[in-house]
Amino acid sequence: MTLLGWIVFSLFAVAAVFFTYQLTRDILWNKKLKTFQKHVGESIVKRPILFWVKRSYGAVIAGMFMFATVVSGSFQTPEMLGDRVLLHAKSLSSAEELRELLNNQNEQYYWFRDLNSMTDAVPEASVGGADDQMDGSSQPDRDFIGTNNQVEGIEEADIVKTDGNMIYYAARYQNVIQILSIGDQGVATLEEALDLGDVYTDSMFLTDDYLIIIGYSYQSSPYLYDAAYDCVGWAYISYTGTVIVYDRDTLEIAYQLETDSSFYQYRLIDNALFLVSNKQTNQDELRPMFEEKEGETDPVTSYLDYSDIYYFDDVPVYGMTVFTGIDLDTFNVSSQAFLGYVNQIYADEDSIYTAFSYTDYTVYTEAEIGWIQKTQILKFDVNTEDATINYAGQVILDGSVDNQYWMDEYDGYLRVVTSSWNPIKNRLYVIKESETTDDMVIVGSITEGLGKPNERVYSVDFQGTTGYVVTFEQIDPRYWIDLSDPKNPKILKATERPGFSTYLHIWNDEGTQVVGFGFSADENGRVNGMEIIASNDDLGLEDSYVLSHQDLSGVWSYSYSEASYNPKAMMISPDHGIVAFPVMTYSYQEVSPYEYKSTYISQYLVFYIDFTKENPDDYISDPIVISHEASEYYFGIDRGVYISESGDNGFEMIYTLSVSGMVSYNLETRTVGQTVLFELPDWAKE
Repeated sequence: MTLLGWIVFSLFAVAAVFFTYQLTRDILWNKKLKTFQKHVGESIVKRPILFWVKRSYGAVIAGMFMFATVVSGSFQTPEMLGDRVLLHAKSLSSAEELRELLNNQNEQYYWFRDLNSMTDAVPEASVGGADDQMDGSSQPDRDFIGTNNQVEGIEEADIVKTDGNMIYYAARYQNVIQILSIGDQGVATLEEALDLGDVYTDSMFLTDDYLIIIGYSYQSSPYLYDAAYDCVGWAYISYTGTVIVYDRDTLEIAYQLETDSSFYQYRLIDNALFLVSNKQTNQDELRPMFEEKEGETDPVTSYLDYSDIYYFDDVPVYGMTVFTGIDLDTFNVSSQAFLGYVNQIYADEDSIYTAFSYTDYTVYTEAEIGWIQKTQILKFDVNTEDATINYAGQVILDGSVDNQYWMDEYDGYLRVVTSSWNPIKNRLYVIKESETTDDMVIVGSITEGLGKPNERVYSVDFQGTTGYVVTFEQIDPRYWIDLSDPKNPKILKATERPGFSTYLHIWNDEGTQVVGFGFSADENGRVNGMEIIASNDDLGLEDSYVLSHQDLSGVWSYSYSEASYNPKAMMISPDHGIVAFPVMTYSYQEVSPYEYKSTYISQYLVFYIDFTKENPDDYISDPIVISHEASEYYFGIDRGVYISESGDNGFEMIYTLSVSGMVSYNLETRTVGQTVLFELPDWAKE
């Protein structure tokens, strides 16, 4: 207990002792009185029961207050994390406590393994690392368009990375990295097909010294028999998350980290790599495991302490989320874990915010026509100097967060857009964290007027004190929101047009020019095709370009683009005035009775955006179309890379990449340059 707790407890204790003493003295004197009255022959006078109740009342009340003080924990020393009082998060103390929490959460599902029968495999240890890295060689200074990151300076992982001199491409479903060098006049040379063995590539990062691969391997565990229910439970797949750090000069492994968790969100901030992973809680070892190997040294295995694992009482547990930081200067590792899940993350130089959207089955309301959709927002403070990440606070919001772009931080305030079902309701929250506790407080909100009835949120973008929100059912209203006063956000205006945008990119610093990518639609809400929109809201003017379907007579076909759901598939740069993305067309045709032919046609479209044009119909140029050879296999163009160099060896090229190879395009001559073929995977050779 705290000092105040001891003082209050002591006062109640003194009162209880005093009243107990008085009651005891009365009882003893009453017995002596009875003995005296019996001795002298007088009639014995019995005290009424109410007398004794009144005499014991003070002692009972004082005792009850003592008991309540201890049991309630009101005066217990609050749990601290750094200099914050933990009001929401609680740390674990032991394996038994963790198993009990998980069993309480999962007891309704008979196929979960009995966690009480599990034993720890090895003793506890802390997470550690080593040092040293090598310098990369000097290269020509070139201009290039990198990954389409949400926040400038916060690098997001992708399947293609470049520094203007080298291109690294990790084709999906393959364990190989295609490495191309870009020489004079933009000539590309395939330098290496880096074999990753049994590691499946998910994404990668590029620094001056390192190529960082984020991948995984997996294995299916045997079916489990549950004797209590006399049945066979579900088999489960366990993932091993892998980080491989290659020296760019030698392509030798400088550092490798394997975990028993599956990585699914990552950010590179300066020279600090932050990873978010999910650990299954039906494994023998419940603590997150880290196996590190530096250079040719033997691997070192360590486990996260239970005291670094936190939980929340009122949030469902669907697994364990592990937050890991790796210092790429020293390869030191730090980590924290939480019982719960993460759907989306937002990161800037100082913080990482996570969003976990779930259904609260403890609350049922007629107004919402069912159970309530909620989102838990967690904030973590990050230190890029030593790659540490520390929990800072949480808040529970109504609705769900479906995209990382629905979150943004500006001037110490987090802005979050949520959307919920039954009925559909869209909200915007402005949140400020407490400086002393792990509480995050809603200081401003828009809970009405953000979308017409039955219109859900499709895209969000923030820039400074301006926010844009697109909702859609039949017509695309785009709301322009003033966030200059965090405590009083306002909808300034809404513009309407058929269709909807799945991605918005604010083009200028003032936030008045916006480029959207999405789908066109008629007045009845029927989608027609993919569309680019360039809006000059300051002048109330816009241009659009609809990607119409190809006229393939007698052939069933449809077109789609990864950019419609993944902004990193877009190459976009206001500085270069370029928007580009891949488009895949799938066709299916009967060539003879009982014989059909399917074909994938892969193209990469490059548009120039220019808001200085007098005629708004000229904001968007006609597309430059770069094609790869059609195939019966899915060899779609995954990404395009822009690289240019001025001077005698100057060039301006776009390099498009697919499983089959690389095709370059010269933007100066508007002609196709090279075609570099990659070795096809085994399944495509048959």
